[in-house]
Amino acid sequence: MRDDNKLAAGGPAGAGAETTPIAGIVYYAPPEGALVSGLDGKVSLAIGPEPAPLLEADYQALQGDLPSYDALGRGIYQALRTDPGCLHCERYAELLKLGYPHYVSELASHAIMLGEKDVEVPYLDRRVKLLRIFALMEPEDPHFPLEIGATLLEKGCRFSALHLSTQTLYQAEAYLDHALQLSSDQPRALSTLAEVCFLLGKYDKAASLWRQLLPQVAAPAAAELNARLGKIEKGELPRVPAVDYLEAIAGALSLRDEGDYHEAAAILADVMADGHFADEFPLPEVPYLLALCCLDMGGAGDARSYLRQALRINPDFAEAKSALEKLEG
Repeated sequence: MRDDNKLAAGGPAGAGAETTPIAGIVYYAPPEGALVSGLDGKVSLAIGPEPAPLLEADYQALQGDLPSYDALGRGIYQALRTDPGCLHCERYAELLKLGYPHYVSELASHAIMLGEKDVEVPYLDRRVKLLRIFALMEPEDPHFPLEIGATLLEKGCRFSALHLSTQTLYQAEAYLDHALQLSSDQPRALSTLAEVCFLLGKYDKAASLWRQLLPQVAAPAAAELNARLGKIEKGELPRVPAVDYLEAIAGALSLRDEGDYHEAAAILADVMADGHFADEFPLPEVPYLLALCCLDMGGAGDARSYLRQALRINPDFAEAKSALEKLEG
């Protein structure tokens, strides 16, 4: 009987092959009819005509043979974790789902762990990549684009990533739109997408989504939604879309880092002056940062006032507490 892993070997994917360059990956062009089997013959995977991603060490060890089941899995797993949008990603995800349950389980445990913790932005990016792999494996499941969109919304509002807010929130909108295309009656998707649209200044779309959500929520939440709808109808809105203020705050952070304290303070004061934005998005970090700018410029009295304002918004804001104690000590 023919050993499928010894089928007449292919070779490296040529320069004309369509692939996504990924560090540490070499693409292998399988011969026609190539099969890779594993798990004691319980799994048989047809590979090709798409180039197969292999780790460099596994490619160098081929010696004329087809890649082993383990080598193929390692390469696919690495390629998808690095770039889940790479060329042929749908096929690679299909192979992972069909033949590598241990990798699928590992991906799931990592995604769940990252979703349960308050993690920094690089870990949010990692969770998005993991969820994108699951979205490739289960393209009809609305859960994955919903979770991707919600994670991107969280990233778009993180202070360390505010300079990417516009780009991140538009990505979130696209994933959440897709989640609702797959299943239109999802309260969390409606709510999350409405928040994204409000941040982007798409008030009519946000209002439409909140109206769809109203019959599905309890009385207290309905009252809050009706209040927000009322503000939209009356035009009681931030002077500019909230996302512009988020990017402006990022700009102020950069200016302060560069020593331009006056310009940074002017931007932050302008953000705080928009009462409609402050009501919708009470961010204690803004008066805190303004207080730091005042201290940079020698204005201790103004700094105290802004620190107290930050603590009125969030009494547990440790950095503001510490700064105020130092000034009043």
